[in-house]
Amino acid sequence: MTLEIKQSLIIDDDEDYRNLIARKLSRSFPGIIVNEIDPLSDALPDESYCWDNIDFILLDYHLGLEITGLDWFKQFKPGVLPATILLTAKGSEELAVRTIKLGIDDYIVKEHFDNERLTDSIRECVTNKRLARTRFETLIKQTDVFNKSNFIQRLRLITDTKSTINHLFLINPESYQQIGKQKGINHQDGYIKFVSEIIHDYLNSKNISHNIFIYREEYIAVILEVKSFKKHLNDIFKLLHNKSYIIGNINYSCSIHVGVISPQTFETKELDKSDFELLSIALVLCNSVKTDSKKKFCNYGDINIKDPDSLVGSQSFSEVLQTFNFEDAIKDGRVLANYQPWIYVQSDVNKNIKNIYDVRIEFIDTKGNTISHNILIKLLDNPYAKRIVDRWTLRSTASLLKEFSNSNDKNNIKQAVKITLSSFTDPSFISWLRTLLTEADLPNDCLLIEADADQIIRSPDDFKLLVNTVGTEFKLKFILSGIFEINTYYKLQDRHIFDYVKLNIHLLTHGLPRGPLRKLVNDIKNEGSEIIAVYISDAQMLMMANEFDVDYMHGYLIGRPNIDVISGSDGDLYCVM
Repeated sequence: MTLEIKQSLIIDDDEDYRNLIARKLSRSFPGIIVNEIDPLSDALPDESYCWDNIDFILLDYHLGLEITGLDWFKQFKPGVLPATILLTAKGSEELAVRTIKLGIDDYIVKEHFDNERLTDSIRECVTNKRLARTRFETLIKQTDVFNKSNFIQRLRLITDTKSTINHLFLINPESYQQIGKQKGINHQDGYIKFVSEIIHDYLNSKNISHNIFIYREEYIAVILEVKSFKKHLNDIFKLLHNKSYIIGNINYSCSIHVGVISPQTFETKELDKSDFELLSIALVLCNSVKTDSKKKFCNYGDINIKDPDSLVGSQSFSEVLQTFNFEDAIKDGRVLANYQPWIYVQSDVNKNIKNIYDVRIEFIDTKGNTISHNILIKLLDNPYAKRIVDRWTLRSTASLLKEFSNSNDKNNIKQAVKITLSSFTDPSFISWLRTLLTEADLPNDCLLIEADADQIIRSPDDFKLLVNTVGTEFKLKFILSGIFEINTYYKLQDRHIFDYVKLNIHLLTHGLPRGPLRKLVNDIKNEGSEIIAVYISDAQMLMMANEFDVDYMHGYLIGRPNIDVISGSDGDLYCVM
């Protein structure tokens, strides 16, 4: 496919050189429009300049002004400018490093380049810039849809602004419980994701703006923006009725029950509820459909809801705290590991990138309900419980990685496990972990250990001992998290030991000039760590990610990543592509 290049911009104070380049461009790209700017007589483009039709910029380093070409380039947000190639009369290694770090696409010393060198550089830079933008736009669209915070923002439009075009669906695929009983709770996650992707693909094909996230593990919460929802809901019913989720030789139905809160009914009832209450009401509506075989969905107003919380049947803190036991839950198989992918965001296509997952642990009570996050935190509010959960997570992760080491994916998977202060300060932990890793015989660098900064600061010697013993022996990677203030990073000893550092970009930039954050990022990079943005939204639609040189990002993604890891209760391993 021919690369189409229509317009360029040359910014150079040497008229003869501008004319020379313009002639070269005309020969290489017939019909190209060459725009020229003389910094000595013309105003340099600012943020109001429209770059839509410019394919690339040839930028002189020495502009004949008090500022250089790099100084001019730095005033723009990353990603705003088209492909940019810096031209300089004399080059140096220092200037080359500065150029690449700032995001300039290429760097050419004037006396060394010819027409072929210039043409090749332009073609490569324009192609890479277009591919990167396409990739980012796709990623932005996906993360906008499968993102919990974005879902909640749109959900609030129903109550806060009485939006007439945003509708809430709470969807329960009917085979969820059956799969849990026959195949174990781990397979239920794959089933929910499978159905959610079908719904997403349908709405996407109709160009319907929507958001999705998983609610209480077995429900798919969907907000869609349409004037009338019934036709689309009927289409989704038909589509899912003809789909099956396959485990082994068993086909499971994808038919659904749906609770609906639509704006028309919502306004007439003058309802004013919180996010949780609104979802609870939708849950009651959805569950009411299960008991009526004649209904496909239930809309708010169809039944009388006086106390949604009582109908949901949620357990109280005291009830769970008195009856739940972690050891029994693990013994009975009432523990679930979910895998949340990191997303690599840099444009270095030559880098050897692995699929990296955070391991998220959830527990099931004796009635088969997932314990809420708030209650789980309360249950884990003691060192003994934390140690039990940390060790189960590490055992489960090591077992799964060992399975991968015997498959074709052995070089493509890493898993990050967070351990607590209770574990790495436990005198027996290092010996226990060494035994586990020896028996697992894992490939190098596939296990990542994450710890919170405040906990490391409280016990630096214990963590350093973990790194210098088991970490060195088994070539583990280490992740630093919990950087909620910039100064927290600088309180740590031996910062170079961390291979990755998680940053809540949005929190760190709130109310602060960007200078201190840039310094933090540069210091982290100089220590040899890669940077992870905790939430997709933190990087301001990925543009900030380039500015701060973020390597990875991850958020509440619901759809399947490239490889979705599911470990069955029977010990089998499934990779759903």
